[in-house]
Amino acid sequence: MADLKTKYLGIDLKNPIIVSSSSLTASADKIVKCEEAGAGAVVLKSLFEEQIEADTAKMMDNIDEAHVSESFDYLTRTGNYHYIDEYLTLLQEAKAKVSIPVIASMNCVSSGSWIDYAQRLEKLGADGLELNVFILPADVRKSGEDIEKVYVDVCREVKKKIKIPFSLKIGPHFSGLAHMVRTLSDEGASGFVLFNRFYQPDVDIENMKIVPARELSAPQEMALSLRWIALLSGAIEADFSAATGIHDGKSIVKQLLVGASTVQLCSVLYQNGIDYIQTMLKVVTEWMERHNYASIEDYRGMLCQAELENPAEFERAQYVKALVGIS
Repeated sequence: MADLKTKYLGIDLKNPIIVSSSSLTASADKIVKCEEAGAGAVVLKSLFEEQIEADTAKMMDNIDEAHVSESFDYLTRTGNYHYIDEYLTLLQEAKAKVSIPVIASMNCVSSGSWIDYAQRLEKLGADGLELNVFILPADVRKSGEDIEKVYVDVCREVKKKIKIPFSLKIGPHFSGLAHMVRTLSDEGASGFVLFNRFYQPDVDIENMKIVPARELSAPQEMALSLRWIALLSGAIEADFSAATGIHDGKSIVKQLLVGASTVQLCSVLYQNGIDYIQTMLKVVTEWMERHNYASIEDYRGMLCQAELENPAEFERAQYVKALVGIS
């Protein structure tokens, strides 16, 4: 029988499937179902920095900060504590009910006071921390360097606060993505989740309003993470978890071949149910047995760029070849 064990962020996993941060991991009972379905680990539904700030602000709409500063400060702390306490309870309940690793998740847009919460997550047994960081580069007053500095600051501050490993879940919107990943790795990130899948707007032309575009991923979206994990996994000493567009067992094999340590699933489980994890694991196992691989480490990274005779296969040369038929 093929051995599906792998390591991610230094954590031992029974297989490379992680249920990603979503409503699928929003309660301890749902996390139990993830374990029963065969998941190797889960990432808790994210604690949102923006949500905490926005909801706390609503609590204080009628408070005059200048005249009632003590009440203002009290309500600010109360609003913050409500969310973090609720989240800590979820973590505690999940850790008590499952044996698979539980990775906490924080969605952040700054290196703010939320970083202090990371220590509390560590103390309550989080196996790791996933920082979901995204700043849309849409502010004409901010340069790329300004935006990148926020990522670096987040990384540095979290590294000071905790000893458990942490990863960054990022988007591809950097002018020098490879250099940025190397910088963040040097600053202490143990791994990277490639890539974030963000809310996309659409336009309802009959009702004249903005509406969400497709919410679930499609299989063709996997190509982006496949390329970048292939480019980076052999060049940077960090773990890579592939996200977005992974809809079958063959896709898991592909990501492992280019160097991923794990994959994160969400849309495919909404579409097919949590038990579809078993179907995907069966495909991986059968492929390994057909090719005589006893363990994932026997073939992981075999097709990353660093191992190819022609490294340009993952770069622009393939784009030219596909368009104009250059061989």
